[in-house]
Amino acid sequence: MQNKEGEPVKRPHYPLIIAACALVGLIPIMIGVGTNAAWIHTIDQSVINVITAHRPDWLTTIVLFITSLGNPPVVVFFGLVLVGILFYFRRRRYAWFAAVSVVLLSFVNTSVKHLFLRQRPFVQNPNIHPLTLAGGYSFPSGHASGAMLLYGTVILLTLTLITLPWLRRLLVSYSAVMIGLIGLSRIYVQVHFPTDVLAGWLEALVGLMLVWWLMYPWLTEVGPTGWVNDQK
Repeated sequence: MQNKEGEPVKRPHYPLIIAACALVGLIPIMIGVGTNAAWIHTIDQSVINVITAHRPDWLTTIVLFITSLGNPPVVVFFGLVLVGILFYFRRRRYAWFAAVSVVLLSFVNTSVKHLFLRQRPFVQNPNIHPLTLAGGYSFPSGHASGAMLLYGTVILLTLTLITLPWLRRLLVSYSAVMIGLIGLSRIYVQVHFPTDVLAGWLEALVGLMLVWWLMYPWLTEVGPTGWVNDQK
């Protein structure tokens, strides 16, 4: 695999650095949740008290809409739309990257949930009345993970493929805001603990960065014509 100068394509270091930093944050949370550590409950309750202190009706309506954008079927749908757009513009290798990162990595979250079997806040405490329906286990948050996978992929593709500065800023800013808002919305509607959300973000970030690092030489390979061979 070669770049435009005919040299072998080297994998960048930053995806591994980001993945390692995410793991440094994720592993203690996993251990804390797995051992039912007191510090996990302290963090969760402190953040919950701040986020749920004031929930006016108008804000709840907005948050319920935002949290619906993180529903797994919605994330997969927008992921497939993204894949379709990339195929349409003949960025086929990047389309396969998007499919792997958004669709396939979503199944990792389900596997981790069944490893920890953490009950949702309203199951642990019947006095909590969630603002939306939620089933299954709580840790890590599938909505937070899905948002990171979808919009993190958009950020990577934007920084790689988009050259217009204003459009790059718009897409990156929008994607970053959506990652944050969808995760926080799950705490607001009280179907996830804050550590569920943080673990979902970190888990997805690790997977996304590793896939980007592994696929990078293939994505950026240049053929004999001088064009990137993502049209094959």
